[in-house]
Amino acid sequence: MAYFAHTEEVERVLGYRFKDRSLLIQAFTRTSFCNEHHARGDGEDYQSNEVLEFFGDAVLSCAIVSQLIQLSSERYAHGIRTSLSEGDFSNIKSHLSDKSNLSRALRETGLQRYLLMGEGDKKLGMENEPSVMEDLFESLIGAIYIDCDMQINVVIDVVKRLLDTEKYLEKGRPSQSPKNLLQEYCADKENRLGAPVYRLISEVGPQHKKEYLFACEIDGEEWGRGVGKNHRAAQTAAALEALANLEKREGAGKESEKRHPADTAMSRLYEYAAVRGAAPPVYTDREAEGSTVQAPLFVSTCRLMGRSTCGEGKSKRDARQTAAERMLLVLNHGG
Repeated sequence: MAYFAHTEEVERVLGYRFKDRSLLIQAFTRTSFCNEHHARGDGEDYQSNEVLEFFGDAVLSCAIVSQLIQLSSERYAHGIRTSLSEGDFSNIKSHLSDKSNLSRALRETGLQRYLLMGEGDKKLGMENEPSVMEDLFESLIGAIYIDCDMQINVVIDVVKRLLDTEKYLEKGRPSQSPKNLLQEYCADKENRLGAPVYRLISEVGPQHKKEYLFACEIDGEEWGRGVGKNHRAAQTAAALEALANLEKREGAGKESEKRHPADTAMSRLYEYAAVRGAAPPVYTDREAEGSTVQAPLFVSTCRLMGRSTCGEGKSKRDARQTAAERMLLVLNHGG
């Protein structure tokens, strides 16, 4: 077994005490560490955290959904009821299990500094790579699940501790995902576009750690591509690129109408939140006073990182864009 001097610190941070500490050590063991020791021929059969990561990815989804059931729904005579829609639940789950959120949560614990890595990884500072921290997060969840004899409630307690699900839900309903925003964009009568279609182009990597490449096509034309560790993540990335490219075309073709540029405020604001590990912006729309069928006018309130801004427009999308532009000004200039 590899020497590991940080067991008690890790258990304190996780709020969980391992019965089999070899699982904890395996969760911290990178493939580069195993390969390096195998090349030395020291006789140790080290196992990397890749399999634990695979298990942890699935268990984490179950733990998050279990929390959403507990926190956002209630039983009654006809089953369960909740104020959130299926799309809302999907967006919450996507955010909480997103790479940027997992890597942010792991970074806050500081546990990445205890990774067992090969010398090459150490020199490159791989422990601070978001994908590496995400892998460690999922590996720890997988290790705990096995160690506690697959009691999901034990895992839920650890996930609550690390992701602070309740605090996230208190911030309000999450914003629409890029896929939903793209769907709205295409359905807007001003754009008159067909529904987006997502086409798998390729998948690479071993079975337990594949990466998928998807194209987003609209009316038979490709508008964006995205890569992700599962279909959903890759399609989301493709939708985000498609939105940017559609807005770029719109801005180039309608400059006289002062349309929004390629890197729209909404896209930039979404990326601003993702880079900082924050919850995505939340938009609340309503019809403005005096709005009519012939002359519609909408007001949108954008909320992000404890701040809020409002915008008006002839469509909900335009109102959101204006609110997002003002939010960017507030965030960048401290307004």
